[in-house]
Amino acid sequence: MTSEGHWHSAVVYQVYWRSFKDGNGDGIGDLKGLRSKIGYLSSLGVDAIWLNPTYPSPQGDHGYDVSNYFDVDPLFGTLEELEQAIDEFHDHGMAVLLDIVPNHVSSQHPWFISAKEGGHGHEAESRFIIRQGKGDSGGIPPNDWKSVFGGPAWSKFPTEAGRPQRWYLHMFDECQPDLNWENPDVHERFEKILEHWYELGVDGFRIDVAHGLYKAPGLPQIETFAGNWSACWDQPEVHEVYRRWRKISNNYDPRRFLIGEIHTSSRERLLEYVGEDQLDAAFDFSFLHQPWSAEGFVERIIENLQFADETNSPPVWTLSNHDETRHWSRYGTDPEGKPIDFVETSTRYRSLISLMLALPGRIFLFNGEELGLPQAEVPDESRQDPAFFRQPPESDYKGRDGCRVPIPWEKEEENAGFSTGEPWLPMPRNWHLYSVDAQDEDSGSMLNYYRDQIRMRKSHEWMGLGQVSQLSSDDGLLSFVKSRGQDKVMVALNFNGIPMQMPRGEILFRSGACFSEDPQLEPGEIVFLLLHEGV
Repeated sequence: MTSEGHWHSAVVYQVYWRSFKDGNGDGIGDLKGLRSKIGYLSSLGVDAIWLNPTYPSPQGDHGYDVSNYFDVDPLFGTLEELEQAIDEFHDHGMAVLLDIVPNHVSSQHPWFISAKEGGHGHEAESRFIIRQGKGDSGGIPPNDWKSVFGGPAWSKFPTEAGRPQRWYLHMFDECQPDLNWENPDVHERFEKILEHWYELGVDGFRIDVAHGLYKAPGLPQIETFAGNWSACWDQPEVHEVYRRWRKISNNYDPRRFLIGEIHTSSRERLLEYVGEDQLDAAFDFSFLHQPWSAEGFVERIIENLQFADETNSPPVWTLSNHDETRHWSRYGTDPEGKPIDFVETSTRYRSLISLMLALPGRIFLFNGEELGLPQAEVPDESRQDPAFFRQPPESDYKGRDGCRVPIPWEKEEENAGFSTGEPWLPMPRNWHLYSVDAQDEDSGSMLNYYRDQIRMRKSHEWMGLGQVSQLSSDDGLLSFVKSRGQDKVMVALNFNGIPMQMPRGEILFRSGACFSEDPQLEPGEIVFLLLHEGV
């Protein structure tokens, strides 16, 4: 899938490298493992994959601390192997998105090493945000900014004896110094990075922290800055970067695709990133974070459809990624946080992927969600997420490792077939029960449900491309009508904890445990109803 038009309703599968499939027995997923599962991804029916950072990295933040943007980390394989994988994905009709990280580099990047070793005032320093500290000796950080991962956003920078202490900014971990996008070198380098990968056949990029890059002039104190949050993010200069990136992407045939990880203070601000002269798309994290509620989901759908109308860009729907608690666990509890019945959780889970697939736009899946994986429990002594280690002792935040535990492939094999070596994160004792081969054999499994639903979307144009109308949330029943050509279908999902009367229409599909003509919609169940004249 490399033609531009397919992006309008593409189903994209996120591959978290380290956890997908290990091919060489070192306990970490790699290109050999990925290439061995291209047939699996093809059978799932996805149109594209998004690969988390592939670049050489000290792996302080598991690839989001890049030391060389033009190569492949030896942990995963070689540049030649990645080129071969891209060709193989294309041969199977799947596009390939890479992750690009423009807000920061690794502290082991040659630029930062040159800045540290070059002496006071070396030109390499200007590629980073380095400031003298406060106080007589500069021993206090330049301002009060906090890292997203916790703790201060400043670390000490090498300073000559007798001079006030200097500090460098890192909005994430100290191993990830922020770049100074006021420096033309940074612009030039990232434009070359885009062109390098486009020439190798990459179909586009997911842009990490796309709202970052520039900081408010003068780096004002958060506590005194009007708007607080906006001091560190979402500065107006960032849009010119993406206008340039879009021009570069437009030079290729087919045009390359750009989607941003963007957090803003309002949807109006988010609108500014997407359009014909900037990014093709942006993730809607309000949809991902929406609690179980008919009214809430209707509001998020309305917002996303309005966003699409205003940007002339189809919406993006996703429920999980490598930074979030897996949505099986999020939606498997009641409002008080207590686990609900397994059958209802499973029904909810199935209904949510059906709901997304029945909406117009792009779908992003996170590896393992098609297996119904819950958030894994990882012992504190085994955790590796830098965000976990930056928390104060009293914090309950455990980081992101629980959604990154490796994928189970074979129920009878060691480590559920992920690796012949010790996995980089421990796999739960029951993980083999979710394995691909076990679910392959079960026609009623979550994996086969995902396959069937993606196949249904491809064979029924009303699902991915049809117009939405009559969207409502009456009495806990989310419903809307989809129309395309002669098809007119009602989609209805019961968000209540009790059965509801099903709307009138001919049942095309329902997500309950068994297909029936029962006029009751079970808790969490979705139904597609063909509407006839007069209905």
